[in-house]
Amino acid sequence: MARQAVIHAVQPYDLHGIRYYAVRYAYADEPDALREARLAHDSIYADPKAGDQILVEAVLNIVTDITKAE
Repeated sequence: MARQAVIHAVQPYDLHGIRYYAVRYAYADEPDALREARLAHDSIYADPKAGDQILVEAVLNIVTDITKAE
């Protein structure tokens, strides 16, 4: 089940020619607890920015997918 969150910072980087993103975010129900996820470009929507409202999918607290909230 996806959890609502907000992005605080995004740092794109390339590793072996593949675009990745280091995303600092906080869940809506834990706004003071910043977390970080590192995802390949195909696990996150295009052009993520600080302030975006997102939905975070995770398995055993490992983020597998981030989508932009509607």
